[in-house]
Amino acid sequence: MNDGMITQKEEHLLSVNEVACVAGVPLKQVYRIIRSDLLNDAVKRPEGGLAILSKALVGVKLAYETTEILTLEGRRRLICHLLYHPEADTVREGAVSVDIQPMKSAVQRRLTTLENAKKMVVSDPEILSGTPCFRGTRIPVYHIAWMVANGDEIPAILEAYPRLDEEQVEAAILYAKAYPFRGRWKRRQAWEKQGPISSSKTTLDALSGPA
Repeated sequence: MNDGMITQKEEHLLSVNEVACVAGVPLKQVYRIIRSDLLNDAVKRPEGGLAILSKALVGVKLAYETTEILTLEGRRRLICHLLYHPEADTVREGAVSVDIQPMKSAVQRRLTTLENAKKMVVSDPEILSGTPCFRGTRIPVYHIAWMVANGDEIPAILEAYPRLDEEQVEAAILYAKAYPFRGRWKRRQAWEKQGPISSSKTTLDALSGPA
């Protein structure tokens, strides 16, 4: 039973940020897992970069969640077994048995959510100079993600941007984690000049997006 997980034929490369996002593992820990050589040949270096095969997503989560209960070598054996037996529901190291199914399900859910988030976003040179926006709008995805990070409540954001729904706001958060913003806004945003807001304080003027 593979619970909908990616099959061998569907394998593809993911960036380290994408892996951290989908596996639900802090980025710093993903790099540590890579440096510890826990992912075997699932780590690739295309054109001098760094990428990980999708088959290793569950292995990354497994490595992180067993940090406190297994030695480095023990985790390496577990992940190696999982990489070559992706259909396994359980892996065992000595007296420790780990149920893989919840990890597979969690990874698949986040992978599906990220794929849906990518479909909601478009980068058009004619719209805000190519800044990623929600499809059919001029609302920058990163602006919404930064508002949430700044402490703005989702109901307040939806009040300010009635064209968005909660799924899109959640998509913005995930998208920004998987594809960190590069560069700087041309001008300081209004939301950066104030504290977190609630729906009772929101106004369209206060939360207007970049021009």
